[in-house]
Amino acid sequence: MRQLDRQAVLFFLVPLVAILLVGLPYAWTGRLEHALLNGPNWADLATWGFLFFAVLVPPVWGYRLTVRMAKALAQTTEVARRVAEGDFSRTLATWSAESSEMSQLEQSINATAVHLQARLAELSVEKSRLEAILRNMTDGVLLMDARKKIVLVNPAAEAMLGIRGPEAVGRDHLEVTHHFGLDEALDRVLHTGEQAALEIKRARPEEQILEARLAPSVEGGRELRGVLMVMRDITRARKLEQMRTEFVSNVTHELRTPLTAIRGFAETLQEGALDDSDTARHFVGIIQKESEHLGRLIEDLLDLSRIESGKFRMQKEPLQLTVLAADTVGRLAPRAQNQGVALRIEIPDDLPVVNADHARIAQVLLNLVDNALKYTPSGGSVTVSATDAGPNLRISVADTGAGIPKADLPRLFERFYRVDKARSRMTGGTGLGLSIVKHIVEGHGGKITVESDLGRGATFTFTLPKS
Repeated sequence: MRQLDRQAVLFFLVPLVAILLVGLPYAWTGRLEHALLNGPNWADLATWGFLFFAVLVPPVWGYRLTVRMAKALAQTTEVARRVAEGDFSRTLATWSAESSEMSQLEQSINATAVHLQARLAELSVEKSRLEAILRNMTDGVLLMDARKKIVLVNPAAEAMLGIRGPEAVGRDHLEVTHHFGLDEALDRVLHTGEQAALEIKRARPEEQILEARLAPSVEGGRELRGVLMVMRDITRARKLEQMRTEFVSNVTHELRTPLTAIRGFAETLQEGALDDSDTARHFVGIIQKESEHLGRLIEDLLDLSRIESGKFRMQKEPLQLTVLAADTVGRLAPRAQNQGVALRIEIPDDLPVVNADHARIAQVLLNLVDNALKYTPSGGSVTVSATDAGPNLRISVADTGAGIPKADLPRLFERFYRVDKARSRMTGGTGLGLSIVKHIVEGHGGKITVESDLGRGATFTFTLPKS
């Protein structure tokens, strides 16, 4: 029998046994009447004392035990309430022997509190890890419940969708994504429990393409509670893929044009044009011109390949821009004179020295001035200027030619992009010069820009960091 059960039995059994074994025989034998008439003796006093102790002390003891148990239960209830609220700062002190029920209850509550505290600490660590993973993921993550309301959104998804997480949580996904194709995909996943994938195209200031993968969120191994969506921004990859396709197409076209001309004129010569010296000389001149164009195209492709693959290295050294500009203008001055174009230099002699690759910066200037001369009619002018702009030098090549349409300016530095394709081929351009120029300037830590109004010329400006 447990301790509390034994104590409860004693509270009722001790007085009853004392009355049955001592009190009733004492009254039946006439000793109680004798004591009342003649006064009690020591034996009577001892008997009365025993009965008093046996009858009154157990109830008093039981009352004190009940009060103590009530206090212990109140303390246990308070500690249990705090544990339920997550407060583990208080524990129960054992109030009685270890074998008692109250002691076991207190020990059980203390052990439960310790276990819950350890478990909550583990869950807190796991939550922190999960939050760190979600916070630092480059892929966007959206968790939606079975009603297609957003439950969780990570920073990457906020950036992709242009939203704030606290404002998005609890809202229907259509209020955030505005994509009905995604809504249909969510319905399929929620009804079939199978994964799905789709592309989300968004028209922000720039076109954005997101690759979304949807997976069912299952709880307890069976019940479908929502959908987890992982998004990846593939805009740049798609643009690169498109540029690669266009590059292959453009290279093929650019190579085919001179090769076709060379083959055609060579076949014409073989078929009898060699007998006509004037015609033969003219055809050979065309073949030579196309061969030179083909050679320039191949050289530009090799340069561009070396630059973009990282195998292109700059041999930087102190460079006096005034000397370099004078040399470039000197090389192109006869051509400008023949075209009737004024070629000028406006660079101060005290311009600071820059640390740059002499040959590559010369290539940049030569390309920009050459382009300016190609598109500037007789009577116009081309001006090479430079100014000190704080940490950089700003170099400009301005012309008074036909200018460039505003719509073409953003794509001007793309490979093979031409404003006027027919005229560009007539002038012998490969369509790679400005792309190479851009890579060389950026390789020096500078930037290149262009400003132009149609019919009012164009100004190409690039910067170079000072030494």
